[in-house]
Amino acid sequence: MTQTTETPTTVRHDLGGVWELTWAGGPGPERSITIPATVPGEVHTALMAAGLLDDPTVGLNELAQHWVGHSQWVYRRTFHHVRTGRTDLVADGLDTVADVYVNGRQVGSARDQHLAYRWRVDDVLVDGENTVEIRFASAWEAALAHEHEHGPLPSPYDEPYAHVRKAAANFGWDWGPHFVTAGIWRDIRLETYTARIDHVRPLVTLTGGTALVDVRVRVDAPEGAEVRADLTDPSGVHLAQAVGFVEGDEARLLVEVGDPRLWWPVGLGDQPLYRLDVTLGDFDAASTRFGLRSVAIDESPDELGTRWALVVNGRKVKVRGYNWIPDDTFASRATPERTAQRIDQAVAGNANLLRVWGGGHFVTEEFLDACDERGVLVWHDFLFACAAYCEDDEMVELVTAEAEQAVARMAAHPSLVIWCGGNETVLGWHHWGWADQVGVRGWGARYYLDLLPKVLERLDPTRPYVANSPWSGSIDRDPAVDTHGISHLWDAWNERDYAHYRYHDPSFVSEMGWCGPPAWTTLQRAVPGEEPGPGSPLTRHHLRAIDGLHKLTRGLQPHVPAPRTDADWHFATQIVQARAVAAGVEWLRSRERCAGAVVWQLNDCWPVISWSAVDGAGIEKPLWYALRHAFAPRLVTVQPVHPGPTHDPTGDAGLEIVLVNDTADGWETEVVVRRVRLDGRELASVTIPLRCPAGELVKHAVDLAPDDPAAEILLVEADGTRTTWAYRPDREQTAPRPEQTVGVTVADGELHVTVTAVTTLRDVCVAADRLAGHLGLEPHTLVVDTALVTLLPGESHTFRVTRRDGHEIGQAVLPHPLLDASVRSFGEVTGPHRKGNR
Repeated sequence: MTQTTETPTTVRHDLGGVWELTWAGGPGPERSITIPATVPGEVHTALMAAGLLDDPTVGLNELAQHWVGHSQWVYRRTFHHVRTGRTDLVADGLDTVADVYVNGRQVGSARDQHLAYRWRVDDVLVDGENTVEIRFASAWEAALAHEHEHGPLPSPYDEPYAHVRKAAANFGWDWGPHFVTAGIWRDIRLETYTARIDHVRPLVTLTGGTALVDVRVRVDAPEGAEVRADLTDPSGVHLAQAVGFVEGDEARLLVEVGDPRLWWPVGLGDQPLYRLDVTLGDFDAASTRFGLRSVAIDESPDELGTRWALVVNGRKVKVRGYNWIPDDTFASRATPERTAQRIDQAVAGNANLLRVWGGGHFVTEEFLDACDERGVLVWHDFLFACAAYCEDDEMVELVTAEAEQAVARMAAHPSLVIWCGGNETVLGWHHWGWADQVGVRGWGARYYLDLLPKVLERLDPTRPYVANSPWSGSIDRDPAVDTHGISHLWDAWNERDYAHYRYHDPSFVSEMGWCGPPAWTTLQRAVPGEEPGPGSPLTRHHLRAIDGLHKLTRGLQPHVPAPRTDADWHFATQIVQARAVAAGVEWLRSRERCAGAVVWQLNDCWPVISWSAVDGAGIEKPLWYALRHAFAPRLVTVQPVHPGPTHDPTGDAGLEIVLVNDTADGWETEVVVRRVRLDGRELASVTIPLRCPAGELVKHAVDLAPDDPAAEILLVEADGTRTTWAYRPDREQTAPRPEQTVGVTVADGELHVTVTAVTTLRDVCVAADRLAGHLGLEPHTLVVDTALVTLLPGESHTFRVTRRDGHEIGQAVLPHPLLDASVRSFGEVTGPHRKGNR
């Protein structure tokens, strides 16, 4: 059934809904498949809905679905139409290589998953019933054919993804599965019109106390047609009207806003949104929301090289961010509601920026709307990732069209503050031995240095552009150095313990991370018939990091003995992930030079052991809670004094308290520092009154050297928040056997889990996902308010467990064995005794 919408004389018929999907050839045995398929959607999701494909994220099912991506498929449907004027068939996303037929005649073809296509079809439509058919070739086979024709291009995987304009992540990644998708993955419709608005770009410039809005309206309309723009302020008051006329394919109107209400990043001010209502004569209309703000990059020189910082409305913004990957390998399942939940999790975790990684998709309007409304900054890569890319005429044409469409579509969104040429392609050129394989062929530099900046110069000169991530300011300068521009920090995870983060003093970090497993129930569902753990073949199948199991084990070794059980291994690797990334972030935030830390990664696209803070089921890992603390706009952290390349950054040379104040207001607080034995006895204490100006940090040396580093820790408390410093890794500590009592009550529709420490407890966590099952709920239904709590003997903490949907939790009795599995502290897996008293 089609839906019809009208704006003046433009009529749009939605062709989404149920289509017929047919297998049209491919490897292996011949298949007779004709099934219904929901549009937008993918072939995989249609096959799963029809019961012809087991969930490929479970077990080894991924290995049994490769035939899907190597096959050809046909989508077909009929629709009723009455010819009334010019009509286009518009497809916002076809994945990826397809020919399009209407009533048996080919009207167009697609060669790029990231493009929207438009074909005129009124000459082939008939009054009454019509048929549209889209024939998809295998994107994998098309990529392989391009590779054979043009020669192989270097990439980190034995996959030809760089030879086709499709999400690189579909070909497998070190956190993602190999699902080569096909289908009508975004909206498709008919548009009948006399003249139409293609897009509206309000380009904002702030000068003094005025905002100048340069409204550029791209149209398909006669020369001289009138275009009118009405501006409404955030409270709904009409401010101004401007009138212009079409010249060529665009009309340009100027609107001046006095005393503008500025859009600010979260935590630094409000996010007011103005509205533009644009009409094209009596033919078409469009509305868009936008914000008034300026954005720039500070690349001033310093004593080490060059700084790199985002500046919004003239104020330097300290970035606390996450990288964003596709939230589901099957993009149609990443609903606007699910996307908003992930962005809310980022905001609740004190992040203020999301970097959209170049191996996925251009984000949706719903994603950007959510960021606009919440004040989340968006860094968006163009879609290049970790490979050399062909620069032949066809690819140049496709990349140009991609960039033009994306830049134009997103130009109104104030949250979008930077475009980036791609991910780790310049790094690859410098460090991964590409030159011999590429020879004299282009490898992508033309895109990053010429094509993309020129598109932005033409369509949106108001936003900064950086050629790549990482980037040291020049194609000739090594992007791996810390001295200039943007850094990626992967040596700690790949080669060393996480204390090595403190050897770095970069100006900005756009990637850093540490691997760890998802929630126990998330992994358990993915490995049916096996206990999740390092000895499970299915667990290893859901760990894609290169040498991942070895690196997880190496990360545990300074901290814990070899875990005795799979559950111990799961919990220990989660805690080390949390500690590792939080330690790196807090170190970077304590450095005056560093203007941002963007962690790899916020989200997952399937159940996997990865770098994410939120797993594929939407459950927050301990890492999320650790980063909520490390990302706090007002942070108190303990750091070693003056570590460097020749100094072991353990703190033995002295410690300092660092206050970091990213807010717009000054901060006065009293910091209480206590040196305590692991048996709970206080050995020394000092109270330090400190002031920290807005947007600054202050440091204060602490002279509380331990008598016995293996038996003592430092507790630091300010404004109701506690942080700790351990003088020695857990494995070297002489901690007593952890003992605690646990009580559970239901109050006000919440589950209250109260843990009372008999001995000192480190990093106490409650696994809400495991409690949910006992209450007859799905694991992701419940969420706990905090984690990683340190308690001294006699202290208690109540963890509040609530439902995400806002419903109340009814009365329940939880057995002690369930609590044993759901309430853990790190000492249980580091000391000689695993279980405490319950």
